[in-house]
Amino acid sequence: MRMTTILTGSLWGLMAAHGTVFAADAALPFVTPLPAAQTLTAAGEGRRLYLKLNCYSCHGMTAGGGMGPAIAHAEIGDVSEAVKQGEDTGMRSYKGYVTNKDINNLAAYLRSIGTPNEPTFKDWWVAVPPK
Repeated sequence: MRMTTILTGSLWGLMAAHGTVFAADAALPFVTPLPAAQTLTAAGEGRRLYLKLNCYSCHGMTAGGGMGPAIAHAEIGDVSEAVKQGEDTGMRSYKGYVTNKDINNLAAYLRSIGTPNEPTFKDWWVAVPPK
């Protein structure tokens, strides 16, 4: 597959003056490779889901309760049941939206709250948000 690069005259001239040659399969000299893929811990992925599903709007940013009950340090069975089936008190079911791995990650996050391993980032859409 051939890629076409459009360069302005001054950049093209500068690169040509330094002997830069472009070929269809040559790497551009100013492109740096991406760092090795990084991943979040299970608690980090759980935090991402907690934010993405807006759990904090009812349970608070640290799951200490609010309009909904406190769920910090909740047991995996309780988390699984509530997420899959919903609650009569107003929580909807996320059965068709989350996987068992998501639920395990969410439980890992809830267990991590208040510990040194608790992730606290706010941007769930960032691939590897800082702690």
